Amino acid sequence: MSAIPVHVNGRATTTMTRFDLATDLDCSVEQAWRLLTDPAVKNTWSRGLTTARDAGGDGRMDRAGAVREVKVDLPTRPRVQEVVTCADEPNRFAYRIFKASPLLREYSCSIDIEPTDDGCAVHYVVDVDFVPTVGPLVAPPLRRSIEKSLKGLSEQSRHLAADPEPLPYRRTPRRRPGGAAALRPQLERYLGHQRILADELAADEDPKAWFARLCALTTEELLHRVDEGRYAEPEWMMRLMAVLHRRHVSNLHAYTSGGAVSTAWREAWAVCDENDNPRSFRHVAAGVVAASRAHMEDDMPRALAEAYAAVADERDYREFRSDYLDVAPVYALAVDRLCAEIPAPFLPRVLRMSGRVLPEMRDAMTRLFYDVEADRLRAFDRGFALACQVGDVPAP
Repeated sequence: MSAIPVHVNGRATTTMTRFDLATDLDCSVEQAWRLLTDPAVKNTWSRGLTTARDAGGDGRMDRAGAVREVKVDLPTRPRVQEVVTCADEPNRFAYRIFKASPLLREYSCSIDIEPTDDGCAVHYVVDVDFVPTVGPLVAPPLRRSIEKSLKGLSEQSRHLAADPEPLPYRRTPRRRPGGAAALRPQLERYLGHQRILADELAADEDPKAWFARLCALTTEELLHRVDEGRYAEPEWMMRLMAVLHRRHVSNLHAYTSGGAVSTAWREAWAVCDENDNPRSFRHVAAGVVAASRAHMEDDMPRALAEAYAAVADERDYREFRSDYLDVAPVYALAVDRLCAEIPAPFLPRVLRMSGRVLPEMRDAMTRLFYDVEADRLRAFDRGFALACQVGDVPAP
């Protein structure tokens, strides 16, 4: 095991643990690909139990965006959910855990497969980070479990037929040169607009200012991650951000001017307006939660479908799932920053203390108010229905 200094979810400096492992297989790279990426086949050698949950690009489980559930080979047998982040068959496969116990901060795995004279070599790298004090207890047995699994993989490779099954045809995405760079200035202007809007609402002591501020903070953090190269699809991410900004501004303008507004947003803004004390945490939280629900229910599915429309002729909607799910830590960080702007006397002590001691504890507590992760997953599915023009999705 080795330690790598990193920032986890932008919150604090920590030390990521790395397992850098390798094994040789007595099969071709094409056969190794199937052993490593097909959940049913993987269960023949892995110590963990993998279940296919949702297909990725091209309707396949070995494509970017595929979701799998794994029962981990640890004494407590925890269940986690993984999303495939890279599928460059038959040589590179990568995934990360996006849903797990709060004790697990981050987990990602990259697998490289290279041909050799006698078969192929597999380079298996895991980066994992737990909350303080948990890592030293869990990391060693986790590494041993992975090592046993790789030994089982090597043994399983000896029992395969000599002729590999042909891989299916895979579309090669056509990148638009300079697409992300062209969108960056537009997003900077939108961010400026969001800041001004939040400041104006705050100056009027309008409770809707809190959600407007959360939108601006989220955009700031998303752009920061785009600039860091954190997203595989930065152009798509910025298109999504642009559509969400336009919908947010138009919804707010329509509501304040007496125009047509969806039921979800009319109810959400009404909750905000019922706040007769703009500094009451209970009222602030109620307004932010109501607006966040409307955002996920009404805006997000349509924004996802609209952002995808620009590449629908050459990409599969589900290939963008990994980047979409990677917005979760950005939202959590934006909520942290929003809480930091609420005067300390108005913030419940338990939230204030949990944020200082263990941010993951505050994440778990905020889910008691609103389980945004569940709505985020539903929004992606509804966006897929809209993009495919199937399903009964109500009009705006």
